[in-house]
Amino acid sequence: MTPLLQVDDLHLTFGGRDRQEQRLLHGVSFTVAAGEAVGIVGESGSGKTLTLRAITALHPPNARIDGDIRFDGLSVPAMSPRELTRLRRDHVGMVFQDPHAAINPVHRIGDYLTETYRKDGRKQRRDATTRALELLHQVRIKDPARILGCFPHELSGGMLQRVMIAAALMRGPRLLLADEPTTALDVTTQAEVVALIADLRRDRGTSLVFITHDIELVGALCDRILVMYRGRIVEQLTPAQLHGGEISHPYTAALLACRPDVTRRRDRLPAIAAGAFEEGWAVQ
Repeated sequence: MTPLLQVDDLHLTFGGRDRQEQRLLHGVSFTVAAGEAVGIVGESGSGKTLTLRAITALHPPNARIDGDIRFDGLSVPAMSPRELTRLRRDHVGMVFQDPHAAINPVHRIGDYLTETYRKDGRKQRRDATTRALELLHQVRIKDPARILGCFPHELSGGMLQRVMIAAALMRGPRLLLADEPTTALDVTTQAEVVALIADLRRDRGTSLVFITHDIELVGALCDRILVMYRGRIVEQLTPAQLHGGEISHPYTAALLACRPDVTRRRDRLPAIAAGAFEEGWAVQ
């Protein structure tokens, strides 16, 4: 059975010609089945966001992509601009890390939500507004009719993140890409947003790629975990393997050792030195 998403030997390189080339992704390969949730975990700068953006060809224009990315069997790098627009609009939903930066501050929430839904010209404004109200209710926002008339600065970070999730779901995507959607939120709101994403994925059967630096979070949310380090996937494992201590790569073990432990409050958290695990790149 063809996976919904297949990333095969993905390399991403900056520079060239007059500038020295710098490769930031090295042979990244993984698949996502229909309805599956895959988590990508790693420290800042490990290549998680670059990988996610490459999936929908949103990588920086000065970057060169080698390898292949296939969505439902179709090669993303070979798509025309019109086909890429259709892919992003109809099939893949994006939830970014900072909703304040992702949502236009001069547009009301209602305009932000309904704009994409009406892009094809076949949907009337009333239908788009009805859909927006329905999704705001599904993402557990109280008084959605009032929220449609608000500007982004009038809402909290947690509320805006819910709005962004609703926007990502407006067209009923088959794949949801979430780039550290809880990083800027307080602990309580983080838990609420994660629970919301888990519920929506289960109810809709949507596939999910979830990026985070929190390995325990993906262990609870995802069916499979990819560990990234310096532009490579160094280990793939299931939550059962993670919780059972069946870990093969030393970087994964180091990530787990960096977790806070309330029983050792006086101990300093260990730090992972840059380049500490240069050896052992192969996926375990």
